[in-house]
Amino acid sequence: MATYIQRDGYLWQVIFFCFLAAALTGVLFRAGMTGWLPGELSLQNIRHAHSHLMFFGWASALPLYMVYRRALFLTTSSKERVRGVMLMKWSLRGTLLFGLLSFPFFLFYGYHPVPVGNMALPVSVILSGLVMICWYVYLAGYLWVRKDIPAAEQNVWFEGALVMLVISSFGAWGVAVVQTIGLPGALAGKAMTHFFLACFTEGWVVLATLAMLDEWLETEEQQFPVSKQALAAAIMLGAPLTFPYGIPESLLTLPMLGTARAGGVMAGGGLLFVIVGMFRSGKSYGALVAWPLWLLLAKGVLQVAASVIPAGFWLSDHALRIFYLHLLLLGGFTLAGIGLLHAVTPTASIWYIMVSLSIAAVLASLLLLTRFWPVTWSGMWIYYAVTVVAILPVVTVGLEWWTLKSGTQEKS
Repeated sequence: MATYIQRDGYLWQVIFFCFLAAALTGVLFRAGMTGWLPGELSLQNIRHAHSHLMFFGWASALPLYMVYRRALFLTTSSKERVRGVMLMKWSLRGTLLFGLLSFPFFLFYGYHPVPVGNMALPVSVILSGLVMICWYVYLAGYLWVRKDIPAAEQNVWFEGALVMLVISSFGAWGVAVVQTIGLPGALAGKAMTHFFLACFTEGWVVLATLAMLDEWLETEEQQFPVSKQALAAAIMLGAPLTFPYGIPESLLTLPMLGTARAGGVMAGGGLLFVIVGMFRSGKSYGALVAWPLWLLLAKGVLQVAASVIPAGFWLSDHALRIFYLHLLLLGGFTLAGIGLLHAVTPTASIWYIMVSLSIAAVLASLLLLTRFWPVTWSGMWIYYAVTVVAILPVVTVGLEWWTLKSGTQEKS
């Protein structure tokens, strides 16, 4: 298992800061649902700031950091290796820099132009574009050093995730193109937006999570029902097809819904087979690794179920989609990433358990907003409850961050 944290490893600490800032923005959003909103902030802009920093500063940067550290430790000494690894490092710095710089512009302006001298520029969109350019530079750096990494150490999940990250960016560029040429109707813009989201969440995030779990568990090929390559391919092929699920029901056509169902079965089924293989790993990590595994299992079951049951049951339930997204990003992904860092650092397990319990509490609170919660038991108290509970991961992840930092200093 590679050592990811150094005593002077400021990069992973900046990534943790991004999580905490995004999580606090999520708390602010929930507070806004109770009617309390400071200044001129709007719920829509707060949501954009929360999601973009969580995507750019946490969900993309953490796996990129892991891959960079793997490349740093696994490649042999050569000029190509040094140049490629440095390219990865600088592009990761750029991802974090532009992601953080975009945060205040999303928070106060959203996607709207910002007065700059005599012009009005969509600064948040420009900075988001620079983040994606950094992804391309990062991939170039990885390809530069890949031939120097032993074949046995080339993680198929990491490499599949990098491909899906690049593919997801095409959807974001597509939104800009649609807006520039002014295509009539809302479908084209919505389709491009949700193509990005589908490839990013169902492709990049899922595969990156599996990569970190695979590294944590040190799995073997024979533990999986079919080859890792086939399972990764199923997820990569199915993820882009699920984009219609995010499009408003009024704009969906039967062929689009059929495409989404096929993609959901493919990606969700592939994920379930992977989780079965990981449960069969037999590695002794106590209950720690079980947290993200069970949450990913729940995510896969929900995805397959949504692909076969009548769409009217869930398609119009926005709160259920929010729960599903948090189940993956806050649940499986975050616990896998923090767990892997925890596994290579001499820190007490209680801190990771506290993070897991706080995240479980947030996921449970989000169910209060869905149709699974009886209407007769609803009321304004629910919004106050989800606001208070949302503070818990900020506290526990902050404590985990501090203990990881202290642990690396002791280890050094």
